[in-house]
Amino acid sequence: MLDRTLRAAPKIVYLVDEFPSVSETFILREMQGLRERHGLRIVPAALRRGRQPEAYSEQAQALVEEAVFRPGRLGLRAGLIGLALLLRAPGGWVCAMRLALGQALRRPRLVREVLSALFTAGYFALRLPRGVRHVHAHFASQPATIGLLLAEILGVGFSFSAHARDIFTDEAHLMEVKLPEAEFVAVCTAYGMEALARQHPLTCAGKLHLVYHGLDVDRYRPTPRVGRHVPVILSVGRLVEKKGFPILLRAAGILRSRGAEFKLVIIGEGPEKADLMSLSTGLGLQDLVEWRGTQSAAQVRAAYAEADVFALACVIASDGDRDGLPNVLLEALACGVPTVATKVCALPELIEEEQTGLLVKPGDPQDLADQLERMLYDEELRAVVAQLGRERVERRFRLDRSVARMAELLEAAL
Repeated sequence: MLDRTLRAAPKIVYLVDEFPSVSETFILREMQGLRERHGLRIVPAALRRGRQPEAYSEQAQALVEEAVFRPGRLGLRAGLIGLALLLRAPGGWVCAMRLALGQALRRPRLVREVLSALFTAGYFALRLPRGVRHVHAHFASQPATIGLLLAEILGVGFSFSAHARDIFTDEAHLMEVKLPEAEFVAVCTAYGMEALARQHPLTCAGKLHLVYHGLDVDRYRPTPRVGRHVPVILSVGRLVEKKGFPILLRAAGILRSRGAEFKLVIIGEGPEKADLMSLSTGLGLQDLVEWRGTQSAAQVRAAYAEADVFALACVIASDGDRDGLPNVLLEALACGVPTVATKVCALPELIEEEQTGLLVKPGDPQDLADQLERMLYDEELRAVVAQLGRERVERRFRLDRSVARMAELLEAAL
């Protein structure tokens, strides 16, 4: 039950693709922090319902209960949505239609996407509680398009967060409209901010603000390993091209050929799983690799406690997609797990060579194997990076710090 203060707070819509999402827990943490620490009334609006709601805490369940979800297909409802909005919010609906149709006429290939965004925004406008004062979208792609049109219908402010894929691929359309209309744009890495500023130099001025994904460092703590055991190399991420799992498997094959004793644990699901399992078998690693699939946050925390080394072999995908600063890196460092990652994109904003971890050349299994071997057997290095990695997360990536910055931006927009 929301207390009186929260009930009286201005409502801010958080528009996302999927809610709650196993791969986007940082958004959930941000929503919870804004509600619990800053008294902002966050109302989630999502294009899809999360597939594993049972994996989340009671606090998350409260947000899920308040969330508004778009139906799978609007279909015949689109006409009814338009009629209802002509009666309820005629001025806003006409402005949103004018904006959407104007952009569709300029870019015929985007007609379907823009019209879908328009009627989705209309659906949310009818279903959301009254009193919405601001719309914030996570990701500069379709969620921000819908968020812009929803704000137009409601006559309120608009902002969005940009992350990685939405900056570095061609998925984010209408940026020349979204950027000028946005009160602010939160970007989760300095690397992403620089890219956006290069891509849109005329419309970015004064709009971009660095807001790192924050981590609750009290929930992610080092756990001492006791007794003799086979060393565990852990990697967590979606099984997609940009995560570089084929490179990690080949590095594991090289380590095995050198006689290294270890177990490789991989947590995550994705479209490349079958190919990766075949590669693992082809490399003769089937007895060393443990595929755990999707895990809850508590299960992943338990895996960090088992791990001797954390590895992330990120690369830039063939379509330009790439990671910003993966949250699993923050979690691993906060748990004191010595980490080896690739020197790509924003990862060096967290991993400093021989201080908070080791960096390797992307796409180079030989280099990755060399540095994994070093991290497995150099006790002095492991102790240094475990301590300094935890300190780096505590100093620069705390959840309360990130949420406070976002609250500051939202309150200024209100």
